Amino acid sequence: MLTFDRRTPRWVLLALLAVAAILVVARPANAQEASDFSGETLRVATKPLEPFVFVDDQPLRGFSVDYWNEVADRLGAETEWVQLDEVSDVIDAVAANDVDAGIAGISITTERETVVDFSQPYYNSGRQIATQNSSGTSTTQTLFNLVKSGTFLVPLLILIVLIFLVSHLVWWFERGYDDDFPEDYRTGIVEALWWSTVSVITGGEAVKDINRPWSRLVAVLWLLLGLFLLAFVTARATSVLTVAELESDIAGISDLSGKNVSTVQETSTVEFLIDEAGIVAREFPDLDSALDELVRGETDAVVFDAPVISYALNSRYQNSGLRLIDPPIGRDPYGIAIPPNSPLLEAVNRAVIEIGRDGTLDALLLEWFG
Repeated sequence: MLTFDRRTPRWVLLALLAVAAILVVARPANAQEASDFSGETLRVATKPLEPFVFVDDQPLRGFSVDYWNEVADRLGAETEWVQLDEVSDVIDAVAANDVDAGIAGISITTERETVVDFSQPYYNSGRQIATQNSSGTSTTQTLFNLVKSGTFLVPLLILIVLIFLVSHLVWWFERGYDDDFPEDYRTGIVEALWWSTVSVITGGEAVKDINRPWSRLVAVLWLLLGLFLLAFVTARATSVLTVAELESDIAGISDLSGKNVSTVQETSTVEFLIDEAGIVAREFPDLDSALDELVRGETDAVVFDAPVISYALNSRYQNSGLRLIDPPIGRDPYGIAIPPNSPLLEAVNRAVIEIGRDGTLDALLLEWFG
């Protein structure tokens, strides 16, 4: 700390006063440059991203549109919107200083921060997985998959062959001795098939008497072996259906390994899937294209920003048989992109902080997301 007394030279005091005066005069000028945009028109780039930006309506509307309008009001500035197609186009325009800012649902990433500056986050998103209800498999398809499964089909065929074999043995021993098994082959074998099938299913409750000793021996052996085979076939069917359900069930990001996963091209979700799950996803030009593939069963899951994919399923895909996996994965902060070294950044950050503190942000969230 500096101390002064009567022995301090007067020229030192005068020099210090001059420096202080310069700082006092210069500081308001710099602050004015950084914060006063009153009457200016700011060019702001955006892209379609419902419910953050609706471009089909004029003037533009959406959560991010309303948020920027609130920022601009606090800066005293007007806005000229520049509509682009992709987030990458917005970032490029901001980096090239072709626009004063960019906003939509732009995730703050390390890669993007190398070319643009970002405001303080104004929305914390996450990723969410969309998949088909009930694994997306119809009852007919499930039964078809069951029948063609070797673990179920082989014991079933063995059971059917034994039914025919036992039917012929019983008919052969009983024909001519029992009216329940006519001697005529066509009529008699039909009755024998009925007896052998009902016997193995009900455990011997078929309403036909077996009289001949050899027939009774075959019947006893058939009941023991048949019931075992029937139980084995039933267990196999249950096993196949359970495994099929588990294999097709998706409950979180860890279940996406080995699946066909889709997302939107040139978005931060592409890198997120690679970094978090080691998944190289199929990339589509927009979310609806990816969701359409999911509806047709040509992909297993779609991963994208939680509020965006949730809005799509609740508005455009209500009856499509799709569902969301809760909860959203991780945190994905959105920010306003600003050209590097722009004086606008400081002013925007002050507005972002004020909007969060005075309840305006809560009101916007309630309006757009409930």
